[in-house]
Amino acid sequence: MKYFLDTEFIEGTQKTFFGETKPTIDLISIGLVDEKGREFYAISKDFNLKEAWNRYDLLEANTNKNHSLNDVKVYWIRENVLKPIWLEYIGGIHKAHFYPFTYRNMKMFFEKNGKSKGEIANGICAFIYGDDCGGSGMSAIEMAMKYQISDKTLEPEFYAYYAGYDWVAFCWIFGKMMQLPKGFPMYCKDLKQMMDEKGLDKEWKRINCPDPIGEHNALVDAKWNLKLFNLLKI
Repeated sequence: MKYFLDTEFIEGTQKTFFGETKPTIDLISIGLVDEKGREFYAISKDFNLKEAWNRYDLLEANTNKNHSLNDVKVYWIRENVLKPIWLEYIGGIHKAHFYPFTYRNMKMFFEKNGKSKGEIANGICAFIYGDDCGGSGMSAIEMAMKYQISDKTLEPEFYAYYAGYDWVAFCWIFGKMMQLPKGFPMYCKDLKQMMDEKGLDKEWKRINCPDPIGEHNALVDAKWNLKLFNLLKI
């Protein structure tokens, strides 16, 4: 079975009281769609929300690429990842006046609606292998870690677009690479590489598979990945 994945994340170092952490990939959300169209979506509560909220890039105000007081701070993650999550939760931008997009409200949202990495890992295993554990009392993740599935046709193949960081973020949900569930591959197939192998460029993508409305939502982008894959098969 083929699965198409996308993640949203914070990459790089993160600020701490004592300086900065080592570079990391901090998962915010994940979307999975299988080739039949079934969907899985989860938002993490374990990522550094303060870092995601406050991180910005500087847009230089002059053409010499020198920083100045006129530089504009661009809060890309806040505006393109966190804000759409909030607007979807409250029911649209028309309700933003009553439910403002603030750090405090987002913190309460993730505490209430976010899932731990363990919960996300269990949800992924239930989505892929099912949550019928035969009355064993085990969770889906416990079954997937302990027992190799007997039906090899159920073993997943994973696909993503520019897959490098998505795959790392996905694997880290389970821990080390060797801690992936039984039957999971240790690699992800990259749709961008498939495009390159067919000699297809950005213009082909723009015409045949344009970026989706609502991109940077992990589930929206995962569904777009499935659409792209189906076009590449033609």
